[in-house]
Amino acid sequence: MTRALLVLLLAALTAGVFLWVKVNRRTEQLLQPVNPVYRGYSDLPDKTQGVQLTPFSLTGKDGHRIQACLVRASAGENTTPRQQVLLERLHNHVPDRLQNIDFVLICSDWDHGIRSSLPLAEQLAAVGITCVLWEPRGSSSSRPYCTHGVRESEDVPLIINALEEQAGRKDLMILGVGQRFGSELMLHAAASDPRLRAVAAIDTRAPMSNRIKRSGTSLLLGELIGWRMKALTNLEPFDIAAVQSLFHLPRHVPVLLAYSREDDPNSLPEDSIALYTQLHPEQRSLITLRTDRDAPDATTRDVVYTQKGGTHDVQQHAEAVLLQDVDDIPVQILLWMNDKLPALQELPVDALPTKS
Repeated sequence: MTRALLVLLLAALTAGVFLWVKVNRRTEQLLQPVNPVYRGYSDLPDKTQGVQLTPFSLTGKDGHRIQACLVRASAGENTTPRQQVLLERLHNHVPDRLQNIDFVLICSDWDHGIRSSLPLAEQLAAVGITCVLWEPRGSSSSRPYCTHGVRESEDVPLIINALEEQAGRKDLMILGVGQRFGSELMLHAAASDPRLRAVAAIDTRAPMSNRIKRSGTSLLLGELIGWRMKALTNLEPFDIAAVQSLFHLPRHVPVLLAYSREDDPNSLPEDSIALYTQLHPEQRSLITLRTDRDAPDATTRDVVYTQKGGTHDVQQHAEAVLLQDVDDIPVQILLWMNDKLPALQELPVDALPTKS
């Protein structure tokens, strides 16, 4: 009997250790989304093509140092292939209103935020826009855990403060473009700081609770991951959701939602549509890529989002503008910015509502 109990105890202990390792590994994947493409690289690249980097730094909300930089087109250099594609799709006609933009904040990934955002900044710089990139993870990876924009967005007001100080004025026209992690960050930032006038969010992510479910995690494992996540960040999986920011987003803020892929379970079309349905009808736009299922002459697609209800499901419809391929996304973002600028300019910074 004693031997049997020892065997059972050892088996239970082994299972517990295995489960603990599994919980920690899965939690680490969610809270430390390392970009393998730039593993081992420094925050700032030594050389760039088509753009000039002007580094600056600031102290983040949590006291950690943040590396940032301004990105402008390099004077006297030929355009890069990426820039040339953008200009060709604009038919070499840059919309005139874009010159009224002072800065565009761009954020893509938590890890190696500057390097991952450079391709998009390189394109926008080709039309004369000054972009601002930074390291959401902190200089030298000083922040151990990613909160998917919840806390990283608190650096944005400090970045804007630094830009105002550099420019010597407060009436800056600042817009934001986020991709993946950056889309969550930008939506949170726009909800808390009215100086961020508009946001384009590409491939926004599902709420953390949905990501855990979509991974095929069992109910028990999901609960343990949530418990471990809260122990490390003091945030529940339900708290890590871009949709939470929309409840505080000023009604006048335009938001462009775009999704470019359907093979990432953390960023499905329905995640963008779920956000779209929560935005003010006059300030929301939705774009996606054309597929073989679309008619050859179709310019829009009616997409359906099924919202789970208490007693029955509710279907909501959204009209998405169809684009040919991913190279059309930055073009569409620029045209959208150009279209929204007149209304944004009518509301001076000192007239913008502040968060109570």
